[in-house]
Amino acid sequence: MRKNILLLLTAVLTLFISACGLDEDEEIAAGSSCSSEGSEICSDDGAYLFLCQDYKWTIEKQCNISIGKQCGQNSAGAFGCFGGNIEDYSDSDTSDQDTDEPDTNDSSDTENETPDGDTTSEDPADTDDQDDKVTDNDSDNDSVNDNDTDSDTDTDTDNDTTEPPAGQCSSNSDCSGATPYCSITTSECIANAIFITEYVEGSSENKAIEIYNGSKTAVNLSNFTIQQANNGKDWGSDPTNFIFNFPAASISSGQTLVFCNVASDTELVAKCDQTPTSSVFKFNGDDGIALFDGTSIVDQIGIQGDTTPWSVAGVASATKDHTLRRKTSVIQGTSFWTDSAGTTEENSEWIVLPQDTFDGLGTR
Repeated sequence: MRKNILLLLTAVLTLFISACGLDEDEEIAAGSSCSSEGSEICSDDGAYLFLCQDYKWTIEKQCNISIGKQCGQNSAGAFGCFGGNIEDYSDSDTSDQDTDEPDTNDSSDTENETPDGDTTSEDPADTDDQDDKVTDNDSDNDSVNDNDTDSDTDTDTDNDTTEPPAGQCSSNSDCSGATPYCSITTSECIANAIFITEYVEGSSENKAIEIYNGSKTAVNLSNFTIQQANNGKDWGSDPTNFIFNFPAASISSGQTLVFCNVASDTELVAKCDQTPTSSVFKFNGDDGIALFDGTSIVDQIGIQGDTTPWSVAGVASATKDHTLRRKTSVIQGTSFWTDSAGTTEENSEWIVLPQDTFDGLGTR
């Protein structure tokens, strides 16, 4: 009796391994060898769905564990990313029901797929067809690779290197065009990851501008400038005095750079990375400040052609005698100053702080 139970357990284990397309001595890792072409298997941590292709395990799908989607096998035997806020690929999902005719070459197939109408039974001792449950998966792989019409956030398996889907970029090289940067915060391609995160218009000569690299890759600053709209004039109307060219250096991912007026107090200078002599950093509350990438504005405080301090977050003349600190929820700059300034604490991108507040400089 004990011997029969042992043999039964061994048979069940062998059947499970075969159904998953994995031999006992195979390793589950991308690039490792496999012997069941076309079969699929979940990684141990549930983060990946592997496909046996050219006798190597390749990543078929990456499951977004952070929103609760993990690799698994549904009631129909199909592998995919399930859970979170997507609808499971299950028998109840009729949007992808298979209409293929039953496989006439395999009269003993026991896939029991209701859409195919195949209700035939199989000899339990026939283990060859067990692999069919995984390697067959019907020729169109509807249960795994279809682009479901559900409005979900399922990760895409397309190898699209020119326009990565939202949430899939891992470095700036994955992004291009109008959104060339990969956001540290959202892993999405964004437009202006180099932006202003703090502005100090303090007493006397205490003036400072902090910029931040919110992308996942270092960025060369040789094409960037900070320009002032002095006394209502246009941006950089006097290139010698009111355009500051960044040194030919890069800003690392997540790094801040603080530029201060050279005549600032010792307490403020201690928090600065550079103290240029440029008149750009001798601004008053009615002088607009803009960050340019080439000839394009990527972020700004105030506007050109105006000679009065600007209200921010409902605070009148907030650009004068205040420190403005960008909310951490903001992930990129904008050339729409009115949207950035806002009209209330809630809809503004900025927090208005008292004059000569320096404690947050250099951190983000």
